[in-house]
Amino acid sequence: MVKKVSIWLTLEPLLYTGPKHLAEISKKLKKPHTTIRKQLAIFEKIGLVEKEKKGRQTFYRLKKISLLVDYLTIIEKEKLVKRCKEELVLKEIVEFLHSFNNPVVIFGSAVDSVKIARDIDLLVVGKFNREKIKFFEKKLNLNFHVINVKSLREVSETLKKEIIKKHLIIQKSEEWIKWLIS
Repeated sequence: MVKKVSIWLTLEPLLYTGPKHLAEISKKLKKPHTTIRKQLAIFEKIGLVEKEKKGRQTFYRLKKISLLVDYLTIIEKEKLVKRCKEELVLKEIVEFLHSFNNPVVIFGSAVDSVKIARDIDLLVVGKFNREKIKFFEKKLNLNFHVINVKSLREVSETLKKEIIKKHLIIQKSEEWIKWLIS
């Protein structure tokens, strides 16, 4: 069976950060430099990535183009689907959170592993049913740490930086991405 691999996740290390060296990207993705270089060249041709040479080193970054939010939405969705395939408990949590019509993001240690995380950090924008979450916590024997805000403007810069480091966008991707790149 052929495993379908998306190159969109090649851009994940470049999300919401400054320029990254090819070696940093390669290390984070656990792929050879040559593979990463070829994939980044594809994105460079479509105008999404630009590279800058400093001596013998090559740095890559996302370009601020009008379609950037659209491309980032694809990458964020690919990241979410990949993690759900790797961890079935996370898939169940994501399916549950899709029942909310609010912007929702999982952040912190649960992004890497729900099994290892002591709790699931959630940022929810707007009103939602807390009882529904309590019931789900009991069902899965997990703890949710829910931060609820009326608007993303209420989120502190410190929390925003923490979310940028590790997050999975569950609902309202474009809204989150616009906030993350602002």
